[in-house]
Amino acid sequence: MSRVRAAREQLARLTAHPCPRPGAAPVPRGPRGRGAPVDLVDVRVEGRLRLDALHLDAGERLLVTGPNGAGKSTLLKVLAGELAPDGGFVGAPARVGLLRQETAPPTDPRTVAEAFGADRDPDRADELLALGLFAARDLGTPVRHLSVGQRRKLELARLVTSPADLLLLDEPTNHLAPGLVERSRRPSPRTGARWSSSATTGGCGQASGAACSHWPRRPP
Repeated sequence: MSRVRAAREQLARLTAHPCPRPGAAPVPRGPRGRGAPVDLVDVRVEGRLRLDALHLDAGERLLVTGPNGAGKSTLLKVLAGELAPDGGFVGAPARVGLLRQETAPPTDPRTVAEAFGADRDPDRADELLALGLFAARDLGTPVRHLSVGQRRKLELARLVTSPADLLLLDEPTNHLAPGLVERSRRPSPRTGARWSSSATTGGCGQASGAACSHWPRRPP
């Protein structure tokens, strides 16, 4: 019953405080680098995405909704530089973090602590524990033995502790418990996680948009 109650409370908040629709996007401007704005003009990916214009300044947040196949994930991959469009102009900050819609398959033999510290300082267990996503007893567990929800939490932990000027979240509440979704609506006071601008996707009527007005915002 707690899951049903949490879902109903999320729906009530969405209904009472909907995210505003984005306004008309201006023409591209400004240099590309750290803290640079997002600018897309006449971006086309054949059969998947057609976008006339989009502008997102540093500190702004955007919720992208639509039915399956509307091009939400394609848009985020274009912004992340993982997919080159067939036409148009794309401008984005140099440092971009992307949380993909689906988690990686459970084949990683590394422990949770090793996977979290990969490609950076390996001794970061305290930083991971400070996020409240894992307990100390979980640090030695092989990633391949984690549930899909736990692997999702590990991906989220690596993302929010990595430097990025643009944060892209593709269906960020997939596989997460309602209680964790509720806690993630606010920045952690222990980590002070912040980023310049962010965009997230959600299916029509999905509760993931509830976090929109509560995401951390970097001061100008």
